[in-house]
Amino acid sequence: MRWCSTRGRTSSNTSSTPERVGGLVDDCVFCRIVDGVEPARIVHSDQETVAFLPLTPAVAGHVLVIPRRHVRDAWELDEPTSFALTRAVREVMHAVRTAFEPEGMNIITSVGSVATQSVMHVHVHIVPRNENDRMGRIWPPPRSSTSEHLDQLAERLRVALRSSAENDGEQHGEVRDPDPAVEERESD
Repeated sequence: MRWCSTRGRTSSNTSSTPERVGGLVDDCVFCRIVDGVEPARIVHSDQETVAFLPLTPAVAGHVLVIPRRHVRDAWELDEPTSFALTRAVREVMHAVRTAFEPEGMNIITSVGSVATQSVMHVHVHIVPRNENDRMGRIWPPPRSSTSEHLDQLAERLRVALRSSAENDGEQHGEVRDPDPAVEERESD
């Protein structure tokens, strides 16, 4: 896949919407890193993803992994980009483990400013963790919940997942069961 360059190009876009060029967005700092306009300490790069150190890492070994194509957040990820991003995260995560020998690791992505997404280009934080590091706890203290309440939450999610699967079938073609026996029965 070839990515268009925004270097040396004057934007004729006068609206407040960023102009997209070859899958990149003019005012996105991560797109500018992909394009080579913004400097970055890149640690991994392949045809679909780039991984680099953030300007202010939370701890030594903190890495960001992004798709080369501009995708606002995880809700907008298509399946191929999601798979490529996951593959790169896995590769970089293992390299961080080898290089820094952490006791644990956080793999974090945020969707929207309320969830602390500060750059509106999907990115995954790989954060090596050690006892008493400066990150601290990332989850609030546990609180109890009734079985009935948990059952209601689970059912809401099941309904949403069924609806999502039905909509995916309509929007993206027929959803196929990966079980060969099912495919064989359907072809009869």
